[in-house]
Amino acid sequence: MIHVKLLDDSPAVDEEFDGVRVTRVGFDPGHPFSLARALSTIRHWARCADVVHTMAFSSALVAAPVVRRLPWVHTEHWNGVLFPEHVNTVWQWSAGLRHVLRLPRVVTGVSTLMTDTLARFARPGAVRLVGNVVDSSPRITPRSDQPLRLVGVGAATEHKGVVLAVETLAVLRSQGHDASLFWAGDGPCREAALERARELGIAEHVDLPGFRNAVQVQEDLAAASVFLLPSKSETFCVAAAEALAAGRPVAMGARGGQRDFVDGTNGRLVEERTAEAFAAAVVDLLSDPGLAPAREMAGAIRSRYGLEAVADDFSTIYARVVCG
Repeated sequence: MIHVKLLDDSPAVDEEFDGVRVTRVGFDPGHPFSLARALSTIRHWARCADVVHTMAFSSALVAAPVVRRLPWVHTEHWNGVLFPEHVNTVWQWSAGLRHVLRLPRVVTGVSTLMTDTLARFARPGAVRLVGNVVDSSPRITPRSDQPLRLVGVGAATEHKGVVLAVETLAVLRSQGHDASLFWAGDGPCREAALERARELGIAEHVDLPGFRNAVQVQEDLAAASVFLLPSKSETFCVAAAEALAAGRPVAMGARGGQRDFVDGTNGRLVEERTAEAFAAAVVDLLSDPGLAPAREMAGAIRSRYGLEAVADDFSTIYARVVCG
């Protein structure tokens, strides 16, 4: 594994992470020597590899000069490839760089929405759909809707809708629901969300503890009634898939790759980004007799996006690329 540290001119360092050898190397356009060093590191390892696999878009740009003629697979999951307008003005003007994705022999996207976009830039017939790996606890606990516990997982940003989640809680409580909100994730809007909770008089029912590790997130989801994520857009939304893998229905924004696995049996996709609309979706979920049982909901996601299923997909792709 090569970790290219963008806007960093530090020398290459060999480490081990979770049993995997990792070489970390800086890549800073302001320091030409760091560019040469990073490309040399990538070239060194690529030449003795059967397959080079890059992820995500920035790695394709960095690696292209030295791996373009080798068996190359690229995986894309960056939201900016789908929606340049959600990044910044600079990227909107330079989004044509996505044509670099014509160089890899196979380009995989994590959702149908992503693969449809990638097909505009990759070589004909090169795009494949391979979802993200969804981690989950082997234990599936029954759902409890009373008291109503909303859980969100994601960066505390305006894009993810953390303040909107607080406002959704306020609407639910004003309607008489004994509801609370737990949001796992840190970010620039965390304090604004807490302040909004105080303004709405619901601070005691809002918990934003900041960053949570993978084990803690699985515990948080197991304690949830509904997963709530009023985000503007998602490429795939691993957090939502993990919630479903825990047997928890989801209420989230309608724009993004989550349409591949969220339907009327396990969630609601909300077009209108208002607190009233998301509150209505939560209430509708809780009163829906057609909602799948927790174990059935979890089984569908685990069979589709489990580690073995995704590994099999990539094994097939690697074999095809190596054989030309």
